[in-house]
Amino acid sequence: MIVLSEHYLTIKYLHILTALLSIVLFSSRFVLQMRWPEALRGRWIRVLPHINDTLLLTFAILLCIVTRQAPLVTPWLSEKVLAVILYILTGLFVMKWAKSRTGKFIWFIIALMLFFYAADIALNKSPLIF
Repeated sequence: MIVLSEHYLTIKYLHILTALLSIVLFSSRFVLQMRWPEALRGRWIRVLPHINDTLLLTFAILLCIVTRQAPLVTPWLSEKVLAVILYILTGLFVMKWAKSRTGKFIWFIIALMLFFYAADIALNKSPLIF
C-alpha cells in the first residue's frame, strides 16, 4: 500500500481548495440561473462543477485513509458527511426542483448555511456550532 501520510497537508489543502471552488461554482451557477439562465447551457458551466466535485470527493476519501478516520466511526466526520449530503440535496432544489425564484433563493440560503456548517465542523472537529 502506498504511504500517503507524508502528503497529508497537500491532500488537505487540495480538499479545501476544491471545497472553496465548489461553493464559488455553485454560487455562480445560482446567479446565472437567476439573471442569465441561457448562460447555463454552456458546456464548461455544466461540466466543470462535476469535475471539481469528483476531485473534492477524492481528496475527502484520501484524507479519511490518511487519517484513518471513518465517517460512521468518527462522530464529527459523520455529522460533516450528513451536512454535505443535505447541502447536495438543497443544491438540487436550487438548480432543478424549486420552481419559483423565491423558492430557489430560500434553498440557496439553506445550502450556503449547510456548506458553512460542514466547513465549521471540519475546522473544529466538532458538530457543535461555536
